[in-house]
Amino acid sequence: MFFRALAYIVLGWLLLAAVAGLGHVFELSIMLPSTTAVLLVHLAFSREGELPAKLAIATVLGYLEDLHQGGPLGTLILAHQVSFLALYWASGRLALHGWLSRAAASMLAVAVIDLATWGTLMVLADPMRIPRDALMVSLWQARWHVIATFLVAHPVWLLTTWLLRRLRLEQAPTPEPTEAAP
Repeated sequence: MFFRALAYIVLGWLLLAAVAGLGHVFELSIMLPSTTAVLLVHLAFSREGELPAKLAIATVLGYLEDLHQGGPLGTLILAHQVSFLALYWASGRLALHGWLSRAAASMLAVAVIDLATWGTLMVLADPMRIPRDALMVSLWQARWHVIATFLVAHPVWLLTTWLLRRLRLEQAPTPEPTEAAP
């Protein structure tokens, strides 16, 4: 699980840097996607590893997001942990087949991350002197974050799967044997 964890963390860091770098180079003023939310969905629905190790990976991805966003340290760590635990619970009850279900799960993951972040900042608004009106506006703007994440979910999922298979950390699905015709 160590090398798989390292692959998720390095890929998360590279995707985070790539999205931020492209946003800066092209001077984008739109809401950028959360690639770490897609990685959380991939991690939660994978069959490899145990919950504590996976939660540690989610914590590191949240820490990388915290460093990137520049908000109060720990806010996005908590949000990523809450989102991952919800996804892990859902992975025992649901199966993701096809790009649409994976993208929808990524939308749900980023919505939980945004709501948990918003809730944490609302609780800390007075001590940190954050205007609550600004937080209310930001909650409404989070819809663009959800849509942007939906749009990148499939490519990020494919990249993650390809990388894990290329590094031999995940097995390709074996095709079901077909019956011979008489």
